Amino acid sequence: MSPRLGPLVALLVPAVLLAPAAAHAEKVVTHDPIGDVSVVGWLADEDAELPPTPDPSAADVVRTVAAHGDRRLSITVHFAELAGVREHSLQLLVRTPSGAYRVGVDKEQGRRVRTTMTRRWEPVRCRAVRARYDTGADAVTVSVPTACLSSPRWVRLGIKAFAPLPATDPTVLASTADDAHSDSFRVFGVSTGRRIHRG
Repeated sequence: MSPRLGPLVALLVPAVLLAPAAAHAEKVVTHDPIGDVSVVGWLADEDAELPPTPDPSAADVVRTVAAHGDRRLSITVHFAELAGVREHSLQLLVRTPSGAYRVGVDKEQGRRVRTTMTRRWEPVRCRAVRARYDTGADAVTVSVPTACLSSPRWVRLGIKAFAPLPATDPTVLASTADDAHSDSFRVFGVSTGRRIHRG
């Protein structure tokens, strides 16, 4: 090896060794207690009461798996039971170094799953946001292109799940709700997990 090639090889070898690691997404698994759902809703009559919490609830998050890759942020939310669910929704908060994004996922009976994305309450055009319900696996998968998030170095996730309860009283609209990163539920605000760095 010539003296001139020695430094070049010394620089290239670490780069080659690091290349495979850069291709992998950082993956974070978060567990949430079973049965920590809350009932939230709207009461038209001050004497009305919210219904009791069903067991199981389709909103009961038990585990979240998030992978932050070069091109996509993939999130799979596992539930206690999704079998027979007719209506369901997820609200995802994605915090990045440049600000926060919100992704909404809505499932209604007889309709395709709908996704929305906003930043500072303004719509974000991102046609490649995907969401899929797998009721057999009791899971919902959401995939967002990192380009739609300004290709952040890291993200922090907050996730809320909602499942409407059957309306038995016209003065009451209620849903079960769960925070994927907390054993309690706040109507305003959401708990977030740790930073997930881009792979």
